[in-house]
Amino acid sequence: MSSPTIDCTSCGACCFGGHDRYIALLPQDRDRTIPTAATTEIAGQRYMTMSCGHCAQLGATPDGRLVCAIYDERPEACRAFRAGSFECNKARQHRGGQAEALRALAMVQKASAPPLAEAVPILVMAPPPGAEAPAAETLSPSP
Repeated sequence: MSSPTIDCTSCGACCFGGHDRYIALLPQDRDRTIPTAATTEIAGQRYMTMSCGHCAQLGATPDGRLVCAIYDERPEACRAFRAGSFECNKARQHRGGQAEALRALAMVQKASAPPLAEAVPILVMAPPPGAEAPAAETLSPSP
C-alpha cells in the first residue's frame, strides 16, 4: 500500500544503498530504454550504477528535490517500491540522513555557485610525448 502524503521527490532515501548490487535489473526491464551507461555488469548480472552511496541516476535539483533522471524508464525494482510502504519507512529510517545531506548540498551549491551559463570547464592536458611538464608554480589552480 502506498501513501499519498509522502512525496518521493522530497525524500529519495530508497535510492541509497550500501553496495553496488543494490538495484538489480530484472527480465521485465529488458524492454525499457535504460541507458547502458547507467548500468554496471557484475558477475554476468546487470545492476544500476551506484555513485556516492546512491543510484547514479538520482540527482538533486537546485530547489532541493531528489529526482530520478530515468524515472519513466526506471527498473522494475524501483517501480515496485511504494511510497509509505514498510520498505519505504525502513529506507527513510536507515538512509534518510544521507538523502537529506544530498538535498542540503544541492541547496548550498545553488546559493554559492555561479550560474551555469557563466561556468567554464577547465581542462588540464598532458604535455606531448617528449615535452617536459610545466613547473607546478606556472599552473593556475582551478576554481
